Amino acid sequence: KYNIDELDIDDEKKRAILTTEGPLLIIAGPGSGKTRTLVERVVYLISKGVEPEQIFVATFTEKAAKELITRVSNRLLELKVHLNLNEMYIGTLHSIFLRILEEHRDYTRLKRSYTVLDQFDQRYLIYRNIRRFLEVENSSLVLGSPRSSYWVKAETILGYVNKLSEEYIEVDKLLASEDPDIRVIGGFHKSYEELLEEENAMDFSTIQVETLRLLQDNPEILATIQEKLKYFMIDEYQDTNTIQEMIVL
Repeated sequence: KYNIDELDIDDEKKRAILTTEGPLLIIAGPGSGKTRTLVERVVYLISKGVEPEQIFVATFTEKAAKELITRVSNRLLELKVHLNLNEMYIGTLHSIFLRILEEHRDYTRLKRSYTVLDQFDQRYLIYRNIRRFLEVENSSLVLGSPRSSYWVKAETILGYVNKLSEEYIEVDKLLASEDPDIRVIGGFHKSYEELLEEENAMDFSTIQVETLRLLQDNPEILATIQEKLKYFMIDEYQDTNTIQEMIVL
């Protein structure tokens, strides 16, 4: 049985652990015990009878996510609670969004055996198809010196497409802009999205875009997820970007 009085922690942390219904903002600096508080909060919820699949816990890095999973598992073993933590939505925001896409892949543009590109893969994909981007009207306005290499140009294009995805800026608005530079950037993003579809691929930014589209375009899936997930905990919330916040809200 869970007994918070057995924990060697201060009253503020106890209050944070036991406050599970309704919104809660915890402001704390490095080394102040945030992870332990998060671990105990998860364990307390499970001890109250909350099902693992009703809990969503996101951390900012893979390393932090692995540590959290290990510490929650160890605490549950201490309390002799046996359950499958794989059912819990716990990890980085990207890994949780990827799981949601996996669970509903038939409703997305993704086919079987899709790939997830890292930054190098993205840049190489653009580099291999650089002609397509150079054909965007007025592309030289944005790409700088004509003497710069295609590899350098690919890096410039990559910076723009990732930023647009993370801030979820609508490409059609860019293409309709009166500013020719903005229209070029919109053209780059449109070409890049077409490439991803042809390659059956995603990158870390478009994992988020595809998740948001899935939820926006399929109200029944959104309703199912909302019905299932009851407890959201997000570590380092101040580091979330625009599209991550849109998905969570």
